[in-house]
Amino acid sequence: MNYTANVTYNLTSSNCSNEMCIPDEDYLNVIETHVFPKPWEWTLVGLYSITFVIGLTGNSLVCFAVWRNKTMRTVTNIFIVNLAVADLTVIIFCLTPTLIVDISETWFLGFIMCKLVLFLNTVSISVSVLTLSAISVERWYAICYPLVFKSTKKRAKLIISAIWLFSVAVAVPDLVVAKLHPYFSPEFTILLTSCKPGWSNRNQTIYQLVLLIVLYVVPMVLMGFTYSHIAVVLWKGNIPGAVETARKPMMNSKMNKADEQLESRKKAAKMLITIVIIFAVSYFPVHLLNIFRYTGVLLKLPTNFVLVMALISHWLPYFNSSINPVIYNFMSAKFRKEFRMAISCGMLQQKRRIRGRGQPTMSIYSNSTTTQHFVGRNYSQTEQITLSNFHDKSETDAW
Repeated sequence: MNYTANVTYNLTSSNCSNEMCIPDEDYLNVIETHVFPKPWEWTLVGLYSITFVIGLTGNSLVCFAVWRNKTMRTVTNIFIVNLAVADLTVIIFCLTPTLIVDISETWFLGFIMCKLVLFLNTVSISVSVLTLSAISVERWYAICYPLVFKSTKKRAKLIISAIWLFSVAVAVPDLVVAKLHPYFSPEFTILLTSCKPGWSNRNQTIYQLVLLIVLYVVPMVLMGFTYSHIAVVLWKGNIPGAVETARKPMMNSKMNKADEQLESRKKAAKMLITIVIIFAVSYFPVHLLNIFRYTGVLLKLPTNFVLVMALISHWLPYFNSSINPVIYNFMSAKFRKEFRMAISCGMLQQKRRIRGRGQPTMSIYSNSTTTQHFVGRNYSQTEQITLSNFHDKSETDAW
């Protein structure tokens, strides 16, 4: 970002012989004009606002869907909820400050929030990529080596705890070294104050390289390997243990269930691979931008190009956090069903509130059948038996 704003006037009006000098009050007006959003920047505000609403609503629905429906509390979905929590963290705490800084080039939130936002941003990125890595390894074992390693919910929760602890440890430098860097004396104006690490560019470059390797390169290589192997196994239909089972006499219904399970796993793999690809595309520009910034490459590039690159790379991680629930909705029948039921439940409750205000004497038991259908619905015993026969509880593909 061009924080100097091409403003080169002398800040002092006294003893000023240079014809470029202007009074302090006029210069402050110049800065305020620069900080105030330009017409095209209101488009950026709208884009971030849409991203915020979609991300907040979608990730909340993911958590609600898994919490509400016990049949969806599988190992993979537990990891997906953790991913949704990380996305909610970055959307709630980091999206708005990023937008304000991109538009005003000023940090208005103070010293403590400066440290907290940088810290949570790194934590959420780390949790997201490590959770995706954990999902890929869990699916790899469940599909390619089901007899070697069996996933359990308890183990998944332990892995999630380890992911958060590791992410906090990785982000500690941001918490320690982040500080405010005013371009002018605070007594003159707080405008054009930045929030960034306070150590040397050399140390920050090393730190960014470590983050690039640990939180991007290694996970991408790992997920590329696991999902490639999963794709080969699924699309060949060569799932370990399936051949022996197929040789035994089986009823047509059981054969159909086996085929349905294979198709379900293929859909799950497609969805997860899509999420990983979007994550890789979304986070590569911001990692590259950080490396360019602290190695001095940005200074050699055209200002307008750097501005566009910065705005796009800053928005893409939030787009990634908001798009995941949309992917679940389009590619997962189970999540799509739960999302619709949650929305229908909310609309039904809103209608009942309106009717209740208009008709205070209406029986509280009205629409009880409809309410039972939407609110707190559990699968019937027959459906639960079918699901239990269809999937193994430790590795259910509840999509």
